Amino acid sequence: MGADVNIIVIEDHDSLREVTVSALQDMGHKVRGIACAESLNSELESGIPQILILDLNLPGEDGVSLASRLRHKHPGVGIIMVTARKEPADKIAGYENGADIYLTKPTSLDELAAAVQALSRRITIWAEDSLQSVLDPGQLKSAERARAVQQQLINTPGKLPTMDELAAQYGCSVRTLNNEFAAEYGQSMQSYIAEYRFNCAYAALQQTTIPMKILADQLGYSHVNHFISAFRKRFGYPPGALRKQERDEQ
Repeated sequence: MGADVNIIVIEDHDSLREVTVSALQDMGHKVRGIACAESLNSELESGIPQILILDLNLPGEDGVSLASRLRHKHPGVGIIMVTARKEPADKIAGYENGADIYLTKPTSLDELAAAVQALSRRITIWAEDSLQSVLDPGQLKSAERARAVQQQLINTPGKLPTMDELAAQYGCSVRTLNNEFAAEYGQSMQSYIAEYRFNCAYAALQQTTIPMKILADQLGYSHVNHFISAFRKRFGYPPGALRKQERDEQ
């Protein structure tokens, strides 16, 4: 996919939204612009876009909540967040809640266009007639299904759906789904997401001051002590030691 990408821009700043929509249209894309999350439902009746470009500081439902909701419902859609929030914790929250690309304002139109092009090349489960595939996950091919599951897992904060729930959602057996995932990513879904979440936790502890309890909740642990125990087992020391090490080195 190069030009002619179907895009919705969600930005409450009228002039910025109009400039962005116009510039992307001039590049050959099909672009619609709206001012708030509450206007999105009616827009989606005209078709699911391939890419959503959204601001985080929206009136009503904010961009993080919107991205998380859309990622759950449409795991194959591309999401580019464009925001003035520049702190590492904000970026981590953006990626954890569904962002494929996180850009900070001011963002040039050339950078945004490059992000759209890069993301459009990676959206493998969407095609010209992809709406039916997304609405009916059971129609996805095995590799596409594995990639859709992977995107859903890494973009779902907190408690994950069970294997039975995922199998029902994607219209196949647990064994088939896990075998397809292992063929695509070289390990089971449980191993993959555990490794991914530990890596996210490690990065968050190094780069942010997010409270341990909140981090544990975002990673799906029912109690912070369970997270501390699992982290110690994985890395050989408790998460607090990593944070202390970072403070000592500063």
